[in-house]
Amino acid sequence: MSLLLKNGRIFTESGVLKGGHLLIEGERIVSIGTGSRLPRADEVIDLKGNIASPGFIDIHTHGIADIDFMGGSAEDLHRSFEKYLQFGVTRILPTTLSNPFDTILEQVKLLRRVRDENPYGAMMHGVHVEGPWLAWRCRGGHPEEFLLVPRKEDVELLIGEVGDIVKTVTFSPELENAVWLCETLSVHGIVPVIGHTEATYEQTMEVIRAGARHVTHLFDADIGFRESDTEALTMEPGMETAALINDGVSVELIGCPIHVPTPLFRLVDKVKPRDRKILVSDSLIGAGMPEGSVITFRDGRQAEVKQGVLRMIYRENPDLDGNLTGSAITMNMAVKRLSEYIDAPLEEASRWATINPAILLGIEQETGSLRVGKRADIAVFDDSVHVVMTLLGGEPVYRNNL
Repeated sequence: MSLLLKNGRIFTESGVLKGGHLLIEGERIVSIGTGSRLPRADEVIDLKGNIASPGFIDIHTHGIADIDFMGGSAEDLHRSFEKYLQFGVTRILPTTLSNPFDTILEQVKLLRRVRDENPYGAMMHGVHVEGPWLAWRCRGGHPEEFLLVPRKEDVELLIGEVGDIVKTVTFSPELENAVWLCETLSVHGIVPVIGHTEATYEQTMEVIRAGARHVTHLFDADIGFRESDTEALTMEPGMETAALINDGVSVELIGCPIHVPTPLFRLVDKVKPRDRKILVSDSLIGAGMPEGSVITFRDGRQAEVKQGVLRMIYRENPDLDGNLTGSAITMNMAVKRLSEYIDAPLEEASRWATINPAILLGIEQETGSLRVGKRADIAVFDDSVHVVMTLLGGEPVYRNNL
């Protein structure tokens, strides 16, 4: 079965093809070109001038709509795939939250089973384990009662029982056994990720030498520069400095200006290599829901979706009402905002959500860009990055007014 996408603006590895076409056979791209002479195909879809981009890859997402990856049932998790497809996402790393260690293991096993059973299971490249190996002061939304230092028996259990699906693990470099953890994860093909930390520059450099090569939501839940303990009014470098000056370390930013002020996007864009800048949603339940939607958490607390974030509802306590609790951004809107923040065209901003995360995960030869021979994982959207079609392995699995 062959499919021709014609009359689009194609984001290729070498630039944008206006009036371009793309031929797919089975799951693979077999031809990309321009001009009036079109290849023959069993089916033709007119893109009507819309943009054809690689599908977005979200390596840090806790949930979407009413679905929570840490607490969702199998039925909920099966529904999640179609939710992400609506926003042009074709690969995800469902992300855990600090819980009792056995609970984390069981939920990761459930995610693996759902991936293996679901027809869209190829979307789930693996799982991102965030917590429990995080610094207390920088725990953010992770419950303090579940935080741990890395213990040999726990790490061996993680690798032995779910090491095949765990692709990234976030940890704090200042914790006891952090260097050993980093080395162990690296040996087993799992990417060690720095985050939720107030580590010193030296502690961070130690884990980078031990294999850490990515940073979770830079500028969120971490403490970077700090005043010297010995010299008044002088600053000492911390984790952020080590991450920014090491070209082999990639960093991720949450795609909204509340979690990350706009000038910090520009800073990262200027100092990090082109392929070491990654955009994530870090989304919770509520992501993709209409403005003003009210979400009820498992513990009964409520939050409201406002401008891409969740804000707590405490009508009886004005001091807490409206407090920021997490992200509700979707990847398509994150890309649109990034383009504005760093004053870059969409084809450049989209790299942060396509080929760059693919490189981190080691799947750049399979997906992450539009090139002959690669999987046809494609997001089609307009200039406002509203998604009108998503293809997964060459199959149109979501269409909206196209």
